[in-house]
This record gives sequence, C-alpha cells and structure tokens, in this order.
Amino acid sequence: MIRYKHQKEVHEMRKQFTTSIDTNISDNFKKTCESYNLKMNVVLEAFMQQFTDQQFKVEIGKSGIKLKIED
Repeated sequence: MIRYKHQKEVHEMRKQFTTSIDTNISDNFKKTCESYNLKMNVVLEAFMQQFTDQQFKVEIGKSGIKLKIED
C-alpha cells in the first residue's frame, strides 16, 4: 500500500517470485534482514528498484559480478 500526497490509499499488485539461491547466501541474507528488522521481500524490492533505475555500477570479472552504488 502506498500513500501519495492528496490521494487515498493505493494498493499495488503483488506477484509471486520464486528462484533458486545459494543456501549460504540465502541464510545470511535472511539473518541480516532480521538484524535490521526488515522483511526480505522489502529489501529485495528496494534492490530491484535501484537496479532497474540503474543506480548501480555493474562490474563483471573473473570472480563474478560486483555491484557498486553510483555516486
């Protein structure tokens, strides 16, 4: 639910999202989200929005993909 200035409540459509993720990464992500008292889906949505908005610099190398916040 989002509230915009001068508008009533707006309900967003939700979509189920399922994918396979390395167990260690998933477990650590869950623990980190819990330490911030955040739901995992909220963090994932924020990341996905920032990624879509091209707020990250993507570096692809031999060790994999690295994402850095663009200044």
